[in-house]
Amino acid sequence: MSEEQPRNAQAGQLQKQREREQRQEKGSAFAKYGLTRKNEEFVYQLNKQLERQDVPEEKRPAMIKETIDKLLAGQKKGQTAKSMFGTPTEYAKELKNPKPKDTKMNTQRSMKLLTIDNSLIFFSIFTFMYGIMFLLSPEILKTKQYGSSGITAIILVAVIGGVLFSYIMLQLQPVNGKKARPMFIRILILILGLVAWLGIYMMASWLPNVINPRLNAWVYIVFGLLAFGGDLYFRNKYHVAGVYGGGRRRR
Repeated sequence: MSEEQPRNAQAGQLQKQREREQRQEKGSAFAKYGLTRKNEEFVYQLNKQLERQDVPEEKRPAMIKETIDKLLAGQKKGQTAKSMFGTPTEYAKELKNPKPKDTKMNTQRSMKLLTIDNSLIFFSIFTFMYGIMFLLSPEILKTKQYGSSGITAIILVAVIGGVLFSYIMLQLQPVNGKKARPMFIRILILILGLVAWLGIYMMASWLPNVINPRLNAWVYIVFGLLAFGGDLYFRNKYHVAGVYGGGRRRR
């Protein structure tokens, strides 16, 4: 029994020695890229995980090279491997089974969700505003031309404004890691959007009363509250951030 224990200890030491040699060999291969020690360790562990998870050997070099390039870019910004990818095991699973990326589909989905969100908010604001105005100043109801206070005008302004500002919001955001547009370009896009929306608001006010009826003040207030409540539910369900803050937009 006493002779078997030294043999086991010796075998364990040899195994550890072989692991250290393999580690040094792999580590030296990654050292030439200029990674930090922690990032070298991450790449080393990632390579082991790719092997353990039966990722085809011919695919591993490309995965490792892509990871190293991202780590080098992240190092310049002070980012760590963990903050970028999580654990080597998690990232190896992600590399092995990548999620499908469809930027066009995601953009279309974002445009649709933002349009619904913004339209509901604009409809809520205008209906509630006119409802309160009519209650506080009943003489406004005596005007012959209903103009922008008519329900059809409100719907048009809300929906077109929802589409317009959703498009503007997407244009102002950086896409696929690219830098955002220069500040003066973003300001110009926003100003043009506001001018276009005001033009639509003015044109909607010219609609004839027969197709643009004015509703009761309390009806407007109820519509405004329902639209606001519906938008809060919509935002919570789809995690949308629209005209004002709250939540985040998914890509």
